[in-house]
Amino acid sequence: MAGAPNWLHVDTAEEAPPPHLTTLTSCMALSDVQCDGYVRLLAADISLDNAAEEPTATLKVFRGLKLKHEQPLPGIPAAIESLYIDETEPKTPVIAVAIAESVLFYRHLKPYFKYTIPAQDSEDLELEVWRKLPVVKPSAHPALLDSLKTIDHSKLSRKSQRLLQMGEQEREHFIATHKDSPVGRVGNIVAMCCIKRISSDANPPSHLVLATDTGHIMILEPQGFNLVYQGKACDDETAVPSLISVQGTFETDFCIVVATRNGGVYLLRKSQSEGQEIFKLGIPLTGLLLLPIDQTIIASTMDNRYLCYSKRGKLLYQVPMSDLPVCLLPLPLTHLGLTLVAIALRGGVVKFYLQRYLVDEFVLEETVDAMLYGRMGMEDHVLTLVTQSGGIVVKILRRVSRFEPKAGDLANKRALGDNKSIVDASILDKPKKSSIFVEQAAREKQQAKSTYGSFQVELWRLRHTAARATIDAINSSESTISGDLTHAPVKLSAEVCGSGPAFRLYLTVQNLSTFKMASNLVVLLHADRRHYTIPQTLARLPSVLPGVPLRVDFEVVAVLDPMDKLPPASLTPDNSLIRVMLMKAGQAKPLIAAAISMPQSEAAF
Repeated sequence: MAGAPNWLHVDTAEEAPPPHLTTLTSCMALSDVQCDGYVRLLAADISLDNAAEEPTATLKVFRGLKLKHEQPLPGIPAAIESLYIDETEPKTPVIAVAIAESVLFYRHLKPYFKYTIPAQDSEDLELEVWRKLPVVKPSAHPALLDSLKTIDHSKLSRKSQRLLQMGEQEREHFIATHKDSPVGRVGNIVAMCCIKRISSDANPPSHLVLATDTGHIMILEPQGFNLVYQGKACDDETAVPSLISVQGTFETDFCIVVATRNGGVYLLRKSQSEGQEIFKLGIPLTGLLLLPIDQTIIASTMDNRYLCYSKRGKLLYQVPMSDLPVCLLPLPLTHLGLTLVAIALRGGVVKFYLQRYLVDEFVLEETVDAMLYGRMGMEDHVLTLVTQSGGIVVKILRRVSRFEPKAGDLANKRALGDNKSIVDASILDKPKKSSIFVEQAAREKQQAKSTYGSFQVELWRLRHTAARATIDAINSSESTISGDLTHAPVKLSAEVCGSGPAFRLYLTVQNLSTFKMASNLVVLLHADRRHYTIPQTLARLPSVLPGVPLRVDFEVVAVLDPMDKLPPASLTPDNSLIRVMLMKAGQAKPLIAAAISMPQSEAAF
């Protein structure tokens, strides 16, 4: 097995017995279930060995690669998620397992709660048929069943569907047994994922996003087990969801991307109850992702293609694959400021893409059926792969790894922009050197190593002193209300308007004093030039009277790639900030310093 230099292979040959799993990507999760700081692997092992019996599933918990706990499941799960439902300390994760129309919750690996999605209203004809079936003669049953067949099969309740599949000898007993049970159409959960309620800390409370085979999208609040959002993918009853991906937070704004079995992809927002069709392909999808920064939709299809669309439905790029893509997985590398996309192909090839560029790959001996990435054990960046035969392959990301596009992939892009980098040769003309300059240059050549070393030491010492003083000054003023008693107390509030790439930042300065006037105030904005452009970063404010708020606005433009119209790969939710400092003229320490988290930009394609 060939390994890539960016990944360290974990040898599992010494494990006895070797771990074995038959699962899917959606049925794997990582969780600190014992609250001891050690993250364990959870997976649903689906047994398909005996073809004569119905498939069974078992929830398995691994410490490292050693099986530590098994929990039989009442059915085949569609997805497994680990989430926190409250903010009480110590925080204890809850395992959510979606099976049929229910979500089973486990806490401390013990059953905690079972939630069943509400049933939908049945057709009037079906209700009338079930009212007559128990009271009419058996000879009249065929006529009533024929009337049931006129209803679309997907709109029938589960017990009506089972009744139509039975023979005449079994029908009477089934009708007598289920005559009093409610007639309701309950959809099965086909996909599930988590959405954070807020993004205040590392483990905030989360909600569950559920997609049913009836096309409904629901958000379940697991603390009170209430539905806080209900929507529908589309009007088409035959469009059954198969894949979902979510980005954002529930309290602010979120986007849900839903892929259906007929190849359609739909987008739902917090303010919408019905999905908007983004694009529709004539072939089913094998993977779907909504990337967090550039808000692009990544999809892999059964015709061996890797596609990227904007949220407005424009095809940004596509990459042909050498074989069928089996599964898709995002790899957020926060320490590098990147988000890669891993694609497992049939045959054992696993490729890693940064936008459209191939940055890494390795080959396994057999096809990968499921992948999972995250903190496992005590390691932060662990990639777990489950092969077709049930073997588990674990790889750890090296701390010195680098993911850069190959030179051949960037050739076309560089060819378009290199013409502007050609300058006139006169820039190389050297000025006349005096004798003092020549002697100094000769001394630097002879003692180049020591001169460079001392220069770097002093330079880094200066940078460290300046950075420490700046951070201390900003942190001491990290508040929305000034605490300087020698001046009038001032309050600062901010509001960001726009969907991008152009934003409008409104700042409101309010004088909280009852008699003193706030004057000689200056507002300074600072942002990373690689991510945001601010035409005016400094504004001198007029005197602020007590009780009369002053509002100023600034234009902020997100930096986009001129070709792809995408934000830079180094932009992450952690560094998409703009620092605002309110200062008094003549003082080095700001009165108020605040960091504003900018919303995700939607490029105008």
